[in-house]
Amino acid sequence: MIKVSNPKGILIAALIALGLVGIYQYAGQGSKLPDTLMMSTRISEESEPSYDATKWFRSGMYEPEDAFGHFNTHRMKRSKPIVLTAKYNEFLVQAAIDSLKSNHPGVDTQVLLMTWPVLTRRVRYMYSLFISPDKPADLYELYLQVSDRRFVINLQLDDEGVLKFDGDDVEVGYDDPLFDEHTKVFEEMDDAGTR
Repeated sequence: MIKVSNPKGILIAALIALGLVGIYQYAGQGSKLPDTLMMSTRISEESEPSYDATKWFRSGMYEPEDAFGHFNTHRMKRSKPIVLTAKYNEFLVQAAIDSLKSNHPGVDTQVLLMTWPVLTRRVRYMYSLFISPDKPADLYELYLQVSDRRFVINLQLDDEGVLKFDGDDVEVGYDDPLFDEHTKVFEEMDDAGTR
């Protein structure tokens, strides 16, 4: 029991009270969502939000992204991103091959076919969006190295757990606007022994 008659007891009681107030305020921030959260789809050309997506945020599945002091009406973050497990590896390898054949035909994809690498630990969650009203999708990036060339391949996981190749990728080189960011992720993955 804390005796409040001595200065030490008063100080401890004040610190506990301050901590409780901080916890209350922090917990209260989660409920600062507006009554209605309007969102636009990825392909929407309108600048205004187009449909009510509140249920996806109220359920706790997604969190809104901040966009200069306002809620981003195009992007959000999944509270607990889905980890791509071994069942997705076959798709990841095929997506890597398709991406290289489509966008970088000079790259030899035989090495992928012959080694069939484990790529599940070379994937990072980016953010989520709606591909149509009430149809969220999570976007991932696959960090692939073939010989001395590095590629970042975009993937899309829909709300039914179907993974799709986004059709887009980038070769990490000095003309890549995200060169430093991508290089850092490659180094982190290499240091973790995920190659």
